[in-house]
Amino acid sequence: MGDASRYWTLVRIDAGGNRKIQEIPAAKSFYAQVFDRLTQDDDVPDGDIQRQLLHLYRQNYGDTALLAERCLLCFLSWILEQGCMQLERKFGQNHNFSCSDLFPYVLDDDGKLSPAGSYECFSRQILQSFDSQQGSLATWAMMKVKQHPELNRFLLECGVYLISDWAILNDTQPQQLERIFKKNNFFSESAIQEAQYLLQSYHAVYRFQRLQQRRKGARSKCIAPSTQQLQEIAQDIKNHTGQIFEIHIVRQKLQKLATQLREYRIHVRGGSFPAKSLDAVEGDSYNSLIEEIPAPDTNNILEENDEQAEFLRFYRHQFPICLQQALAQVIESRIRQLSRKKGEKAQIFLTALELFQCQKIAMKEIAEFLGMTAQYSITKLLKLQDLRTDVEQEMLVILKDSVIEKAKVYADIQALKNLDEQLKVILLEEIRQMMKNSESQSRTMKNYLKGDIFAERLCEYLQTRKTN
Repeated sequence: MGDASRYWTLVRIDAGGNRKIQEIPAAKSFYAQVFDRLTQDDDVPDGDIQRQLLHLYRQNYGDTALLAERCLLCFLSWILEQGCMQLERKFGQNHNFSCSDLFPYVLDDDGKLSPAGSYECFSRQILQSFDSQQGSLATWAMMKVKQHPELNRFLLECGVYLISDWAILNDTQPQQLERIFKKNNFFSESAIQEAQYLLQSYHAVYRFQRLQQRRKGARSKCIAPSTQQLQEIAQDIKNHTGQIFEIHIVRQKLQKLATQLREYRIHVRGGSFPAKSLDAVEGDSYNSLIEEIPAPDTNNILEENDEQAEFLRFYRHQFPICLQQALAQVIESRIRQLSRKKGEKAQIFLTALELFQCQKIAMKEIAEFLGMTAQYSITKLLKLQDLRTDVEQEMLVILKDSVIEKAKVYADIQALKNLDEQLKVILLEEIRQMMKNSESQSRTMKNYLKGDIFAERLCEYLQTRKTN
């Protein structure tokens, strides 16, 4: 199909969530009247066409404005489709989604000739906010796809955060680093200070230059810093700390910091966060396992090697038990909530959960099996990220109480007081590591992958529930 036909054909999804092309005769006739170009093979210059259509859309009233708008909305539907396909190519395979999962968020135009205010589809919102002085309509539409709130929430559930490393660093304040890293207990004081100096130098050079450009009216994306900028950042670090780094090391450190901040942002927006394991080193002492986590002194909590070994054995035994208890509480609570709604939502939820977590069937296939419109319907029903978060919080309470009770055998009252808050930090990170592993495993959808204790216990519970 040639370029000109994009102004009278609409890319949309049908009731089943499938992509379809709809020709709109009124838009085709209007295009012919205005441009006298009907040949589908014509390579029509979009800039000229869009300027004329925008003029008719904004300067006229009645049918002329509606038809000009309809031609532009048709064109935008093709750009929105390209945006979804671009996201699939870049992230889909590694994060287990396809462009068909994204279409319902942006391709919501019904194709009707309706006046503004009657139905605000996404493409109409794009058109109304477009300023032709700031760039092309296609570029503006691509940017708006990546800013779509619901689409971004879906991508976050898949572990995708649509912002560049350099933009993350640009809009993070150095004082935030201390709060973020201390809150999650990932870094020592010296590591936090080094990260702050690194970010301060980045702001002194990169962010300062961007602000200067913006004052002059220039607006652009946060792209990778130039060699000159990296040299200036390295010099600024040297001036403030005395440390000397090659520019490729500066770039690596900046990207590592951006990755850490990205993981944190995904977590606070609904994703999971990396963690240290309580049981990460086989045979090591309880205290040495947590030495990387800032916490009260525990040198005297467990004194004998046999006591340490017994405590660790107890912990290993309790972890899956507490997980299953938390799963039971959360799933039954979800079922009670869904049972209050019309239809068989609760049973559909249980079936979809088993098919996805236990049989490793893709959500698109589950949707087809259950007669639902598209994959996003299953995603909204399962709310896996919410499920994991709820289980995480329930499990933390159960496991911490259990471990504290056991620790009473070994520790005095003061040591227990110190241990209580410390355990909350350690166990939460241990549980989050399990959840992150489970989330990663679920995206691969490979039956041969092992070690997903969350899925194993979930499937055991679902099976037990069916047989009881």
